[in-house]
Parts: sequence; C-alpha cells; structure tokens
Amino acid sequence: MAVDTFTNICSRCHNADGSGYVTLGVPNFTDPAWQNAHPDAELAAAIRNGVNNKMPAIGAGFSDPEIAALIAYVREFKGNRLRKQGDLPLPIEPKLAPPGFGAGPVVLGKVGVYTQHNDNARTGANLGESTLTPANVNPRQFGLLFRHVVDDEVYAQPLYVPNLAIAGGRHNVVFVATVANTIYAFDADRDAPAYWTVNLGVPGSVQLHPFWCQDILGKMGIIGTPVIDPATRTLYVVALTYEGGGFVQRLHALDLVTGKDQPASPVVIAADGFDSILQNQRPALLLSQGSVYVGYASHCDVEPYHGYLFRYDAKSLKQQGVLNLSPGQVGNSIWQSGQGPATDENGTIFFVTSNGTWDGKDNLSDSFLKVSPDLHVLDWFTPTNYEDLDKRDHDLNSSGAILLPGTHVMMGAGKDGIAYVINRDNLGHLGDEHAVQHFKVAKGEVNVGAVYWKSAARGGLVYLWGQDDALHQYAFKDGLFTPEPIAIGAATSAYPGGILSLSANGEKDGILWANAALTEHGNSHINAPGVLRAYDANDVTHELWNSNQDADHDTPGRISKNAPPTVVNGKVYLASFGTLPVATGALYVYGLKPGSPAP
Repeated sequence: MAVDTFTNICSRCHNADGSGYVTLGVPNFTDPAWQNAHPDAELAAAIRNGVNNKMPAIGAGFSDPEIAALIAYVREFKGNRLRKQGDLPLPIEPKLAPPGFGAGPVVLGKVGVYTQHNDNARTGANLGESTLTPANVNPRQFGLLFRHVVDDEVYAQPLYVPNLAIAGGRHNVVFVATVANTIYAFDADRDAPAYWTVNLGVPGSVQLHPFWCQDILGKMGIIGTPVIDPATRTLYVVALTYEGGGFVQRLHALDLVTGKDQPASPVVIAADGFDSILQNQRPALLLSQGSVYVGYASHCDVEPYHGYLFRYDAKSLKQQGVLNLSPGQVGNSIWQSGQGPATDENGTIFFVTSNGTWDGKDNLSDSFLKVSPDLHVLDWFTPTNYEDLDKRDHDLNSSGAILLPGTHVMMGAGKDGIAYVINRDNLGHLGDEHAVQHFKVAKGEVNVGAVYWKSAARGGLVYLWGQDDALHQYAFKDGLFTPEPIAIGAATSAYPGGILSLSANGEKDGILWANAALTEHGNSHINAPGVLRAYDANDVTHELWNSNQDADHDTPGRISKNAPPTVVNGKVYLASFGTLPVATGALYVYGLKPGSPAP
C-alpha cells in the first residue's frame, strides 16, 4: 500500500526516486541530512495535516498503521545515492537544419480540427485522412518536416482550419496557444513566420502565486484547449492575467483572420465563490448549439475551489448560466486531464467529476454527470467505492467521458485504472451494479482520454494507454467491451501515459497516434522527454514508426501532458514543452518527406 500511495500521490512532487525539487521547496528524501533532521512524528503530522498550503493533508483519511508504513517507505530513500535535479536525464535537443526535411507540395485541406479530440463526443478520431496510411508511415518516408518555436509551454491541443482566406490567399492554418497567453496563427504547411500573433495580457504564474505542488511550474495563462467556430471564423479561449496585484480570467472571442477581439470580446469570468487564481481552466472549451461552455478544476487541490461549468452566448458572450458542482462545500471539479465536456446530438452535456464532496444531491464528487444545455443536472452515476476514491486521491475523472458512436453509452476511467461503461439514458445513481460494465484497464493511473474507431476489418475498437503501462486495444460490440484487451503495445509510457489520436480513411487505413513519455525519466510533473508513436490501428502490437528512430531529426522535446496529436491533411501537429522544465515550447510538424510516393 505504501509503495502505491507514494507512486500514485507523493511522486507527483517528490519524484519516484524521492529526489524532490529543493529549489521549489520540495525536500530531497535521498539527503541523509534532511532525513536525520526530521523525526517520524513530524512526518506523520505533515502527512495527516498538510504543510502550510504547500502540501495537502493527503493522510487525513489514513489509519495510523498506513501512515507509519508510508513513513517507513520514505525512510528507505535515505540509503540511496544522493540525487540532485541535475542528475535526471535531459531530453535530446533536436539538431535540425531548418526547415528539417522540408514540407513538399501544399494541398488545401477539407477537414478541420476545431475542438479538442476532434468532435464533441471526444472520440479523438479524424475519419477523413486519405494521405497518411499504414503503408507510408515508416522511417523511410515519414518524419519531422519543421517546427515552430513559441514563447512558452503548450498545454492546449493545436487546432486546424483548412482553406482559410488569410494574408491575401487561401491557406491551411494551425492555431497554437501557450501558457504565456500568446496565440499563434501559423501556416500549417510551411516553416514561415506566423500570420499573426496576439498576447492577451501578463499571465498568472506559480511564481506570482505559489502552490504546494509542481503540477504547473511556471506561467499558467492559457491551459485549456480553445474551440473554433468555422462558420463565424471565431476562436474562443480563456486567459488568466495578472493585473494590479490580482488575477483575472476572461473569455475572448478572436477573429481567425486577424487575431483581434470580436466586438463583444472579452468578458470577465465571474460567479459567487469563484476565485480567479484557485480555479484552473484545465478542461477544453465546448461549443454547442450556439453556446460556449467553460469548465473549471483546481490547482493542486488548494481550497476553496469548486467545479464550475459556465455557459456563454457564442455571439454576445453574455453569461447564460453557471453550474456550481459543490455549492456550500469544495471540490468536484471538471479536470479530465484537459479533455473537454462531451455533448450528444441534442446538446446534452456529459462529464466526470473529481474528488471532493458527495451527498447524493447537489454535491456529486467522483461521478459521471448528465447535464442539460441550460446547466441543470439531469442524472448521475457514482461508483460504490467513491469514499475510498476520495481518500486515496484516485479521481474518477482523470480521463474524462467519451460518447461511443452508434450507442447510448459513454465510458471513462480514473486513477485507480478502472473503466466504467455507463448507459447515457439511465445513469443509475449510486452503485457499481448500475454500470453497464466496469473492469480494469491499466495497472496504474489513467490520465489520458480514450479513442474510438470502427474498423472494416475488426469492428468497433477502443484504445487507452495508462501511466507506467502499455497501450491497450479493446474490441467493442453491441455496446459492450471485451474485458481483456485484444492487443497490447510493446512500449510503456511514464506520466501521464500515452495521449492518443486516430486517423483513418473511414473504416480503413487506421493509424493510432500517441504522444507518450519515455520511462527512464520516472514519473514527475517536470515532464519527461516525449516520443511520438504511430501504430497500425487494427493491431497495436505493430508499431509503424516512432520519433526516436531518427532522434537527430525527429525528437519532439518534453511531452506536453495534456495535448493529443492533431492529425489532419497528411500532417501531425504535436505540442511540446520544449527542452526545459519551464519557459520553452514548440509546435512540431510531421508528415511525408518530400519525394515520398503519393498515396
């Protein structure tokens, strides 16, 4: 139990090897001097009660023997070689002669990626990809074409607008948002300066308002993925700014062609109990039936915070409603590792909540929720062990909800590695017996969303890649999963696991793409070197290509832990944290090398 507790909770700040981050106030457990200076009673009090808003009371629900076992595990680090932050492996800096392999001929696209994970069901699939196939994604024909360096880390998934009338012509454009509150509109096919760049104000940061954990290490201006309305040529995004000694969050509506705010933009986000620095706009934005929905999580569980879902009119930006998921209490956030709320064809909203408060009425922690477009809770499901999930910090919502096409079910998995399949027509309320299915999908945490594809060869398929585990492929038929995976990939990924997208030409030529982390770095929020992987979507035991096969050209720097690859019109757009723990970032663009045979 102590090993699991340290790995799943403590290692997020203290590292799996106990080395911590002394410069950030997190002690190094491998240092004998620190160990000798802090007796067991002090450690027990810190685990049980927390430390001055720098560490939460993770052991509030633990028994004395459980706390003693955790302390004993911490003491084992004393015998290790003294580790320093500089000892940890650094990512390989790509040695590119710009523009890399070059981009080749430009073809105006027809398919856009306007929202996180491709659609409002959050399936993660682009079914209109006719250029990239399992036959041509290989080391000989496929690789990094070029990269765009940006001003800071990129948590948001890149968005893609094809055939946009901009700069006196028609171009495919990719939009990138950084934690420095900067939005870039890049040509999606050429290594060229951005068509426009706009900064939305001085960003909030953990230096301006320190938190106890290292979930985010620097600026935190834009975290959640924006959403685009191609009909009105508008990009909606939320920015956290630091102004006059305080913090403000605003919803912006930006013109895709110029980057300028639309006439009604921006608006300040506000509600009773809403704290602009404690509320973390981590989930992707949702655009549905003329409304923009903005969800909120916490930052390091620092209280008081609530799970909020705001609704704004997409044209006027007038606030149309606010749903507080923990009224009079705290918690129950919409975190979902960056995945946005999902909607069905009627605009009904589905998402999963985090740890917090549960009373079976207004406060529904660790639960699947069904919410009307005007923000009234219609139905809910809570697993039997919700109290234990909260006690162990095993948020149920660490992957979010995906609506499985052609069915009336949704699925989501949590930090305990259990996936739940829920009937969207009748969620069932409290108790595992009301789930359609629940089964183990990972040996560790699941901090990434699932992906769905219907294959002509194999039928319905679902993919999921948990932390410290391998990629799992499941068969899905008649609304049910085969509990055992039908294929497992060979590679493993450190935190957060493999962040997935899929490209296919309808029901054929499926490729499963993964933004994964190298395991030798260990599990830490100071993120590992990343690797982009491509698998045959019919059989993920067959890896087609990965970016380490030609590391001098293809390595994408540190993993962006929230951003799935954006795969569209023959190219893969991958967000990166760059080469340092803070203050670097880039967009890496992969595709067929010039001279490759046409598909």
